[in-house]
Amino acid sequence: MSGKKSRRDLLTLGATVGGTLLLGGCDFLATDPSRDDSPGRGTSAGERQTEIEAPTLAQRVKAGDLPPLKERLPDQPRVIQPVERLGTYGGTWRNALIGSDVNSIIGTWKYDPLVMWDRKWENVVPNVAENVEISGGGREYLFTLRRGMKWSDGEPLTADDIMFWYEAVFKNKELTPVISNWLQFGGEPLLAEKVDDYKVRFSFAQPYALFLQQLADWDPIVELLPSHYLKQFHKDHNPEIDALVKKEKLSSWVDLWYLRTDIYNNTELPTHRGWRLTNGLSSGDRVVYDRNPYYFAVDPQGRQLPYIDRITYQIFNQDEVLILRAASGEIDMYHHDPIANPRNRPVLARDAERGGYKLWRMRDTQMNAMGICLNLTHKDPVKRSMYQNKDFRIALSYAINRPEIIKAVYQRQGKPWQTAPRPEVPFYDSDDIGTQYTEYDLDRANEHLDKTGYQERSSGGIRLDPNGNPIAITVLTDVRYFEMADVLQLMKGSWREVGIDLRIENLDTSLYGPRKQTGDYDCTTDIGEYGSKGMILDPRWLFATSGSSFAPLWSNWYEGATPSEEPPEPMKRQMAIYHDEVEGSLDLEARYEGMRKIIEIARDEFWTMGISLPAQSVALVKNNFHNVPKDMWYSTSWPTPGPSNICQYFITEE
Repeated sequence: MSGKKSRRDLLTLGATVGGTLLLGGCDFLATDPSRDDSPGRGTSAGERQTEIEAPTLAQRVKAGDLPPLKERLPDQPRVIQPVERLGTYGGTWRNALIGSDVNSIIGTWKYDPLVMWDRKWENVVPNVAENVEISGGGREYLFTLRRGMKWSDGEPLTADDIMFWYEAVFKNKELTPVISNWLQFGGEPLLAEKVDDYKVRFSFAQPYALFLQQLADWDPIVELLPSHYLKQFHKDHNPEIDALVKKEKLSSWVDLWYLRTDIYNNTELPTHRGWRLTNGLSSGDRVVYDRNPYYFAVDPQGRQLPYIDRITYQIFNQDEVLILRAASGEIDMYHHDPIANPRNRPVLARDAERGGYKLWRMRDTQMNAMGICLNLTHKDPVKRSMYQNKDFRIALSYAINRPEIIKAVYQRQGKPWQTAPRPEVPFYDSDDIGTQYTEYDLDRANEHLDKTGYQERSSGGIRLDPNGNPIAITVLTDVRYFEMADVLQLMKGSWREVGIDLRIENLDTSLYGPRKQTGDYDCTTDIGEYGSKGMILDPRWLFATSGSSFAPLWSNWYEGATPSEEPPEPMKRQMAIYHDEVEGSLDLEARYEGMRKIIEIARDEFWTMGISLPAQSVALVKNNFHNVPKDMWYSTSWPTPGPSNICQYFITEE
């Protein structure tokens, strides 16, 4: 533990924390706006804008339908520095979704937590919270909300809303049957205490150095809930809840709760974000969010944000259609698949001038284009024993022709790589874990398979398991990552060469997730997220934790869920190191050293395998769409593009 763990740090606007809570060599929490994001150009008096709010809102104020701006803003609004220059009001951001995949919404509209990452992914900065006091060496966090801040319906946002989450959701066994490891430390769950109307103190039994980073993640572990609206849908606050459940024709109050807290469909749900939902995901072919008149942020001249009036997410069921619409200039800014897929880049690059857009390179944090996870806790004891055999996994890795896959599927972009930290991560300076067993060598593959004892083969050349059955591995894939099926088709031939029958089960996204949750599968594939700084927050590829699919029962053991199974000793060491030396240490180098130990064990055990470092990711940005940083990270932990402050994006006439 850090020798400074008892030091009290007061983090307020204009003050910065000392060198004990760090990430990547930079301050852990910074609150000076000038340090948050570089000041934008064009803020001189000569360029001063005259309007202080969107014209549509000014008209409503004049008509008496809306209070004046001063009454809608908090006493101390958050000041957002623009990336390029001050923006103009108006316009619709034409965005997109593929089917029911809401990732585009999560990284754009949804990202507006208590504290958030800055644009450089160096500091955690205040957002809804005006400031944070850290004491007890990281055991206590006192959040002060913005006095006078309001929900989108004009009701006050106060400490009661956070306490409502704590009492009604976090402590409710029906809504939170299992407490995440991220919300309990030292064997005791998080404690929350209301200090006054705008202050809440969170306490842990042990120092929790990563708490603020977890709050700034794509799915914050503490929710902001409008208690004044949601109390009517909670059994502890509404004695008539049963009648309401019956009226809605639902089976339980829990179903009613999830229906009313659905941020993608419930247009009545108040929000604190820059836009409010006006057309839900299940209401047609577009999701629509319109300007929130009570948003709490302003630009350096005190003009209320956001600049853009509306965000629309057109729903596409086919990647090809989205690509065609993007190429014709009908998408304003988008960065997910299929835009980011290297296969589509030639088409998009060819039509960029005609479509009036550019493709901007992003700083990728994914460590693999495709991770492969055998189910090490398979319910079939024969398959479990097979998959847990390290020689079996090594053999399968040697039997993957990665150069061929990179050439044929990834447009010659990439490098053979395992599910390992990216080469540039600050806490591991070797590529041995990334390059091991990546050679395409069928002789070595056969040697390792012979070591396992599966030497007998069927008449068709497939190896037989101890029960005399041909060894067949069914691999689940998600249709949204269509190139993974192409990769598996190539692997199918090379695995057959060494006597393994690979079968492909390509599932719709709506089926893929639930199937993974059952744990009833042989093998899964997924994109290799969390390969850079985010690996400290989410080490799912290093050992079995929340989000891992290579050992669901071991993951449940770590998370305290059921059914579960105690992991082997090497993984238990990883889990202990992560808890004590990474999550619990306030010292940066100690955390890095803990990560190195965890990575070394992952290298030796070889739990999972990968194909290639991903190709360069790009974002599509229209020429008249402004204030988007040109060096954005492409990450889930830095929820692209949320920390770039999308409220300061603006659109000009073409």
